[in-house]
Amino acid sequence: MKTLRNLFLIVIVIGIIIFGYFKITELQKEKIKELEDKIALLKEEHIPIRFKVSEKTDDSIKLIVKFYNADNEEINVMETKLPGQELSFDFYVVPVKDRYLAFPSKLFSNVIAASKGIELYELYDKEGFPGVFESKNMDLDLRKGLQDLFIQIKAGQIDSINHSFGNMVHDIRDLKSFMPDMVYSIVSHTKGGIEIVEE
Repeated sequence: MKTLRNLFLIVIVIGIIIFGYFKITELQKEKIKELEDKIALLKEEHIPIRFKVSEKTDDSIKLIVKFYNADNEEINVMETKLPGQELSFDFYVVPVKDRYLAFPSKLFSNVIAASKGIELYELYDKEGFPGVFESKNMDLDLRKGLQDLFIQIKAGQIDSINHSFGNMVHDIRDLKSFMPDMVYSIVSHTKGGIEIVEE
């Protein structure tokens, strides 16, 4: 009798977990759908990050990274030093309708694995909103949709976001490397693509 009761409880708990998972997935899909109606309001091109390598040796890279909103206003700055010779920025990209939303996620080098890199989300987190998308007079529904999506991404709830993927931009020492004292912009295109350009 006791075994039967325990089995029944286990089945109920598993049922609740499965129901909860599908409910969360359904809610996340609804939030993406709501974003689709407003996504055209975003600028097609913006610069979420500018950076400058202040010092580069055979075994380390020192740099200044600045974060910008969609109105090109500086929102945060970070100075750091990484071991290695090649610098990489990782983005988490979410396709919404015919646009792509790129969230800066990690900074790492050729001797630091991406999983061990510096997480960037907190550097542009403005009370739960992804500050790199901030713009004056932003539509409230678009703001709410971006905030909900950002919360999911930061919480690691990315399996339920359809067709999302990582995108890395970096330098390669044997080809063209980032030069000290040059300012570089990371340009995000909502039509697709992330590129680094010299300013």
